[in-house]
Amino acid sequence: MDLTSDPDAPALRRPDGAVVARFSARGMTEAAIEREAWEDLLYMTDEPRRDQNPVTGSRPT
Repeated sequence: MDLTSDPDAPALRRPDGAVVARFSARGMTEAAIEREAWEDLLYMTDEPRRDQNPVTGSRPT
């Protein structure tokens, strides 16, 4: 993850450039950044893969 430093709205970005979260100057704490990074990681690992059935989670045989 990369913390893009825009003085008005710092953003936490994935390596692909997608914005994970934006922070205000007061809300940008180490804990808030870590929480958003973990939430994104959990969300991204929860998505079904293209080669998986989204209902069962199994791969075609």
